[in-house]
Amino acid sequence: MRTHAMQGKINIGCLLLSVLLISGVYVGFKFGTVYISKYMFNRNLYELAGDVAKDYDSKRYPNNMDVVNAVITEADKTSIVLTPEDIRILRRDNQLVIIEVTWEGEVVLPNYIHYFTFEFDAKRNVVY
Repeated sequence: MRTHAMQGKINIGCLLLSVLLISGVYVGFKFGTVYISKYMFNRNLYELAGDVAKDYDSKRYPNNMDVVNAVITEADKTSIVLTPEDIRILRRDNQLVIIEVTWEGEVVLPNYIHYFTFEFDAKRNVVY
C-alpha cells in the first residue's frame, strides 16, 4: 500500500505565499485608493481652474470663497477631506487662475501608519 507524503499536512511554502499575497493585496488596496483619489482630484481641480478662468464676468464664481467651496465640493466627491485653510486662490486680470491645495492624511495599517502630503497646483490662463 502506498501512502502520500502530504497526507493531512499543510505545505509551509504555500501558506507563506498565500499570506504574502493576501497582505500585498491589502496594502495595495489601502495605498491604491489614496493615489486614485489623488489622480481624480488633480484632474477635477485642473478643470475647475479652467472654469474659474473662463468666468471673466464673475457670475458663477464672484469671489474666492465661492471657488474654495467648489474645490471642497470636488474633494468630497473623491473622499478627500479638506478645510478652507488648505486652499489658496490667486486671480489676476480675471484670466489667470492659480489654485493651490495641500492634502494631508494617513494610511492606517496594522502596526504602521503612513503619513502623506500631496500638493496640487492648477494654473489656467485663458486668452480671449
